[in-house]
Amino acid sequence: MKAAILLVFVGSCVTASVSAQEVTINGLTYELGQFAGASVTYRDDVNSGVTFDGKLWDQAAGVDGFTLGELAAGQFGSDPGDQISLNNRTTPDWLQLNYATPFTLSSAANQLVIHEISSQTFVDPEGLSFQISINGGALIPATAATATNYNAGGSAEDANQLIFDLFGLGFMAGDSISTVYIENIDSGSGTSDPDFIFAAFTVPAPASAALIGLGGVAALRRRR
Repeated sequence: MKAAILLVFVGSCVTASVSAQEVTINGLTYELGQFAGASVTYRDDVNSGVTFDGKLWDQAAGVDGFTLGELAAGQFGSDPGDQISLNNRTTPDWLQLNYATPFTLSSAANQLVIHEISSQTFVDPEGLSFQISINGGALIPATAATATNYNAGGSAEDANQLIFDLFGLGFMAGDSISTVYIENIDSGSGTSDPDFIFAAFTVPAPASAALIGLGGVAALRRRR
């Protein structure tokens, strides 16, 4: 498949400065403002298997400049390194998305979505050989997510799209999320090497938000 996390040495990081902007990928809407000041740290020592690569997926999906590789330091490759791969399995490679302003969960925004590059046109199980931790909590296997294949179109790569329902994992409305940690695991195959592009929390689609607003106005009118 491709080449692919635990705490050894942490790489330096760069931060993102963004204005309010929404993008919709495969029917899910993301507010890119959640990345304002965000950074990515990762396992970085002389034996680290973390690598970076340029891909076209982020351009096709409309998130160029907001990928996990682009938020991390020490990038190499083209475009410039928007894909970050976790290769080492014996001493697991890892990365961590650090929010400068914690993301607050709500009934309308409780899904963490991770896109992982796949060379297949179906959900590639080798790309699910990882686990995550939210706010330093218990590790959650990728198999806890709802996985679908997403084709960005054109010459861009396919991706495994994984939706983690945080309410179903014990989180509640009002909880603040400050870190998302992703760690490689050994699936027993020589290709346990997930390649991550994008991870973000969904927000209500603009149309849905408008309907919610209209519903609130109608309710106020009924009370009057």
